[in-house]
Amino acid sequence: MLNEWMDLGTLTILSIFYLFTFARVQSNFFDKYLEEKNAAILIVFGSSLIAAGINLNHISDTSSDAMRFLISQNEWAKALGFALLFFAGMWIFSYVLFRITFFITGFLTPESELNELRKNNIEIALVHAIIILVLSFVLAPAITRVASHFVPYPTLPF
Repeated sequence: MLNEWMDLGTLTILSIFYLFTFARVQSNFFDKYLEEKNAAILIVFGSSLIAAGINLNHISDTSSDAMRFLISQNEWAKALGFALLFFAGMWIFSYVLFRITFFITGFLTPESELNELRKNNIEIALVHAIIILVLSFVLAPAITRVASHFVPYPTLPF
């Protein structure tokens, strides 16, 4: 039972830190490049947080499995280390994905996305939101499968 509480506590703390820091970085990004908030900016900001949450959901499953396995092997430090690395890696992925979606949206539309967001162009904001959310749904499971290969699970003889 202690292992499950350790897993729950670690995931809770890492999830709160993940979401808080991601929201803070995103808020700073929008404050730096877009002076005044409007509906279009809030759509993109909200979708970036939802996408980060989707990514967090997927990596927390893999992290929990790895932690429970490593704790059962009495490797507490490795369990915490893997959890930290998985969450940090997914945080970086979430941020890079957000930035890449600016490039994709800019490629798909002739307008400058930042200029259009300043003008409260809801259509551009929705295109960006859909792209980041769909990419999160598609890529997060693949990223977590890659991450799970780093956990030193025992190999089966067959």
